Amino acid sequence: MLILKAHFKSSVVFLPKMKIGEVARKAGIRTSAIRFYEKAGVLPPAARQNGQRHFAPDAELQLAVIEFARKAGFTIAEIKLLFHGFRKTAPASARWRQLARKKYREMDLLITRLKSMQKLLKKSMRCHCTKLDDCGRILLSQSENAS
Repeated sequence: MLILKAHFKSSVVFLPKMKIGEVARKAGIRTSAIRFYEKAGVLPPAARQNGQRHFAPDAELQLAVIEFARKAGFTIAEIKLLFHGFRKTAPASARWRQLARKKYREMDLLITRLKSMQKLLKKSMRCHCTKLDDCGRILLSQSENAS
């Protein structure tokens, strides 16, 4: 007599789906943001039942990543790349590293530009001209002297 025993490596667990309000409350964001992320293609479309969105429990985790990326300065297009712009097998660490390096370089350039703008603003606060034409003459003479 042959006796077979089945040993499954994983078991299927059906977790309850959440309505948009519950997901928003748990994630600490507005329902309109969730609809926006879904429409933008960052979040996968939620299942619908009787016209209402029902999200899988992992939606809360995805929203946490989206909010972190937003706070770090990533655009929606960049966040979409984070989720969908890599091979499925690409680890999260590699995705973050690649996108963060690019964003970091952009921020360095932006910081340089902002410092330059600060210098110009400080210079404008020292202006004693009564007419903007006078400012123009001074600025033109300075640019000619710099050449």
